[in-house]
Amino acid sequence: MGGPGSGNRNRFDSKTLAERCLFVDVRQLSRTGCLEPWLRYSWKWNNGCNIVIETKPEAIELLYTISYDGQQREDVHIRVPLSWTPCNYGGKRPWFICPGKDCGRRVAKLYLEGKYFLCRHCHDLVYSSQGVGKEWRLMDKAQRIYKRLGVNSHDDIYFKPKPKGMHQATYDMLSDKALDLEHEAMQAVIRKIKSI
Repeated sequence: MGGPGSGNRNRFDSKTLAERCLFVDVRQLSRTGCLEPWLRYSWKWNNGCNIVIETKPEAIELLYTISYDGQQREDVHIRVPLSWTPCNYGGKRPWFICPGKDCGRRVAKLYLEGKYFLCRHCHDLVYSSQGVGKEWRLMDKAQRIYKRLGVNSHDDIYFKPKPKGMHQATYDMLSDKALDLEHEAMQAVIRKIKSI
């Protein structure tokens, strides 16, 4: 018991990160008009990989080639059903229905891990932020708010003007929220230190 390689097999660091996988986002396809029925086009990623997408009235079809060890190649053809939900202020929002066996989840993104584009649950993918402690997640949220406010930290708020076009009430609310997040992060650090 307790020898090399023992321990929790579901540890975060043993799982594939969603951010490292190629993905197709139904929202992006919808925004660019690429979900209209009876289209056929090539979708390309920054790394040079591409797939062919064919659209049907209630689905899309993904056609691509997988390469094994740089030599053996296999053509893959997947049909992905689409679903639409009404939005609160009109219009409708598209979803992929995951084509994974016994899945059927309604998702915004499908990830390529191995041979198929499936949801992150089917591929057992994790986000990089899931491996970070609560205090770091809180500080990251605060930093994103400060970036939106055009400052680097809460101290800068007193020396820089609010962003042009932002209402003062919104600026004050975001500033307070960022400061609250920083305080909550510090409390999490203190709790962690006390538990050691």
